[in-house]
Amino acid sequence: MRISVAKKFVSSQHWTPGIMFFKAVCCIVCLLTGEWPATAQTQAPFKLFEALTVDGDHPDFRSLGFEHLTIASPHVLGRDVPDAGQVQKALALPRSNEYLAIDIETWLLTGPDQASSIAKFQKTLSAFRKADPSVKLGLYSMLPYRDYWRAIGHQGPAALDEWKQHNTTVASSLLPYVDELFPSLYTFYGDKDAWVTYAEANIKEARRISQGKPIYCFLWPQLHKTLAFLPGDYWYTELETCRRLADGIVIWGTIGQNSPYRPAKWDEKAEWWQATLKFLSELDRTP
Repeated sequence: MRISVAKKFVSSQHWTPGIMFFKAVCCIVCLLTGEWPATAQTQAPFKLFEALTVDGDHPDFRSLGFEHLTIASPHVLGRDVPDAGQVQKALALPRSNEYLAIDIETWLLTGPDQASSIAKFQKTLSAFRKADPSVKLGLYSMLPYRDYWRAIGHQGPAALDEWKQHNTTVASSLLPYVDELFPSLYTFYGDKDAWVTYAEANIKEARRISQGKPIYCFLWPQLHKTLAFLPGDYWYTELETCRRLADGIVIWGTIGQNSPYRPAKWDEKAEWWQATLKFLSELDRTP
């Protein structure tokens, strides 16, 4: 059974002159204002990635339409700019596709270390590109810099503008080195409506700086602080929000509540997983 589904679109052969004029005006406005709609920009199928580790038997995620996303972290790359051997070690990680997410969260892109961190990321990404020109690279949570309170406007317009300017500065230096954006939309609070506002703001910002590159949102079905799994309706809202606005998702996890160094035990009946199956069925991804 085919496990990919293209997003619906209006064929250009049916565009009326009025529609074509409207689209041209919208493009001009976007270019002049720098504001881009927070919606998928391509007609490619909505991509499903997983970076899941669980304890116990679980479904074959590939049979449900997921591709595994390999993540290279300092556990493999080290704490400084990786040498050639570390890059090769990362490229040798089990990988079922050309995508690779670089997750280095200690190189701060804010404050006095910003210039140094940007240079480190540039050198690292260039080393990967040189070692394997076919690899599709992205940085976890850096483009844009994940933000909650400023992004939703809670700290006022000046703070919101400051966050946007930060993202513009970083993107001007790092966007040429990546093929896709991996914004992080993890769940910090129990307010579902507030999460939607936060997600919409971060995805819109990712779209603004992306220059048309695809946006794959990292989601985690656990609360960031307590590690409790999300209720089904909350998780479904997260999936559907990303389907509406982004080009794909990465489901990351899990972490056991009794030990942060062990994955959570797999529960087929968990609300978050049942909501995932519902979401997949609506994408026609279930076998």
